[in-house]
Amino acid sequence: MNKLLIYLMVGTGLVISPLTWAEPVSRWTLSSSIKRAVEVAPEMKTADAEIGKQQGKLEQAGAWPNPSISIQADDTLGLEDAAGGYDVTQFAISQPLPFRRLAHQRKQAGAALASAEAQRHHQQLMLEYKVSQRFHVLQLAQAKLQLAKKRLQQASRYQYTGRKRTASDPLIRYLTPLERMRLDIVLQAAKQAVEVAEGEFNEVGASFSALLGIPIESGLSLMPLTTVPGPEELNTLENILQSHPELEAVKQTIASSQAGVTKARSQRFADPTLTLFRGEDYLAGRRQETNGIMLNIQVPLWNLNNGAVNQARSAVHQAQAEMDIKQRELRTNLHKSYLHLGHLIEQAEHYRTRLLQPAQKVFRLTRNGFEAGELNILTLIDANNTYFDTQARYYELLQQGWLELAEVRMSAGLSLMGDSPLSSTRTNLGEVN
Repeated sequence: MNKLLIYLMVGTGLVISPLTWAEPVSRWTLSSSIKRAVEVAPEMKTADAEIGKQQGKLEQAGAWPNPSISIQADDTLGLEDAAGGYDVTQFAISQPLPFRRLAHQRKQAGAALASAEAQRHHQQLMLEYKVSQRFHVLQLAQAKLQLAKKRLQQASRYQYTGRKRTASDPLIRYLTPLERMRLDIVLQAAKQAVEVAEGEFNEVGASFSALLGIPIESGLSLMPLTTVPGPEELNTLENILQSHPELEAVKQTIASSQAGVTKARSQRFADPTLTLFRGEDYLAGRRQETNGIMLNIQVPLWNLNNGAVNQARSAVHQAQAEMDIKQRELRTNLHKSYLHLGHLIEQAEHYRTRLLQPAQKVFRLTRNGFEAGELNILTLIDANNTYFDTQARYYELLQQGWLELAEVRMSAGLSLMGDSPLSSTRTNLGEVN
């Protein structure tokens, strides 16, 4: 299977549907969190409104100008035949003919609509990145809270009395008052660590709940941190980068500006106006009706609309320069994030195999040696602190890796939403060993 699909599958989690805060979610995954945020985010509603606005402009761009009707009434006929009074002497209908500019207007409005749609995709991508950041921060807070509780549970087991606590417990060595004081310090420190971890989890959880539009007081449970999968080849990500929503939006802006140049050129001549009129006049000694047609064409002697043409050309150059800037920034960010992600993956694996696993083994052997009376209490406390501190640092490395993976997705323009052509099937995040 393509590595790109693999790392998207591992990194997103199981989609839970439907997502409403009235229907509690047992465990939030990255994909379900993103889906919920996109459904309720005001940023997406703003982007949808912008699309609606541009659709209205496109519809209006193809509309013909309304005709105008003129009626003239005077006393000319009354004076001619000496009858007096006022009569309607002319009735006319005039219709502007927007043949030259209408097609250019539609093309410009269509490009503006396509740009708004691309901007919506970019807004969704930015929202996904924001949710990913808060999700992984909350994952780390959850992992540290669980680790703190585990540390407290372990510290509670150190409160030995020198006698059997239950029928299944082994006989524990006698503890001196000084050793009990040291172990009590370990216990109280573990209690404080739980309180701090709970506070951090609740604080981060409130921010996460607000982003998803769910009650802040609702209980949160997330899929746990797991190892970060290796990214796709850089060349593949660079190819995907070419269709980044932000770049697509700028491309459509360039197309809209180019259409604006041709539109400005077409507006050097005002729309010709065709007029059909019917009148009444006094001819050959009697009143007679007359009919006629008139075409009104503006002669551009003084105003050639050069200023608007130059303005439209400058807008094209500005959009093209912005395109170059965006490409440079996205490519640079992608390279930096890709290299950093690779380093974090290697560092986390090295930390797990060379530090965490040995620390866990030393901790287990130290506990056994202490209970057997072979090791002193300082050795036990040192092994205890080393193991739990190493485990906490490992969680931090995992979180940094997932945050960097989110940065890679953002820079490459990869979306995790189900309606995106770049998204894929999700699976549950695995448990950390």
